[in-house]
Amino acid sequence: MSTQSVDLALKGTSMGGANYAFKSKYTKTLEISTLIALGLHLIAVFSVPPMEITPYSLKEPEMVAIEIPDDIIIPPPPEEVERPQIPTEMEISDDVDADDTIPETDFNPFAPPEIPEETATTTSFYAFDSPPKPIKTAAPEYPELARAAGAEGVVHVEVTIDESGRVVAARVVRSDTIKSLEEAARKAALDWLFTPAKQRDTPVKAKIVIPFEFNLS
Repeated sequence: MSTQSVDLALKGTSMGGANYAFKSKYTKTLEISTLIALGLHLIAVFSVPPMEITPYSLKEPEMVAIEIPDDIIIPPPPEEVERPQIPTEMEISDDVDADDTIPETDFNPFAPPEIPEETATTTSFYAFDSPPKPIKTAAPEYPELARAAGAEGVVHVEVTIDESGRVVAARVVRSDTIKSLEEAARKAALDWLFTPAKQRDTPVKAKIVIPFEFNLS
């Protein structure tokens, strides 16, 4: 029996349909697909470089230590002023005229009192026997712009310390650097805390000068 006769005999049955012809090639198609997939995996394994895992490191900002000298500049006491001479009593004579003894004056008792104007250069002095001592210090923050510009220098800040040891005022009295570093030093001085100065065992106000050094090295 010829092949053509067999095909004609099977035509119209389940074994002679297109579905049967497709299923008869399924095993061969599966083998070819498996070989292609295996080849692609082998190419990927040998062509892709291995992944390198680096340990994680925490990026912390660089801290710069600022040296604060132990010696604190204390202003010298004011110079002694000569005491005014006490006027001596004079005998009043009835023969002397009042116009000769009382000089002319432009004093007006009804005029308002004159209030002296305070200027920026006006300074006050507080006397004390034992100076204040720092019990809490604060280092100034180095501004990023000043750090990038390489600015350095020393800033002397005068602080006013009240009877409780707190800094109530701070101002720059001498500096050889830029304004941003002066402001950083002034703000840091406000965070200092002292033991109060004493005058005969009584806490009093005091003024001292704190030097702040800015150095990038």
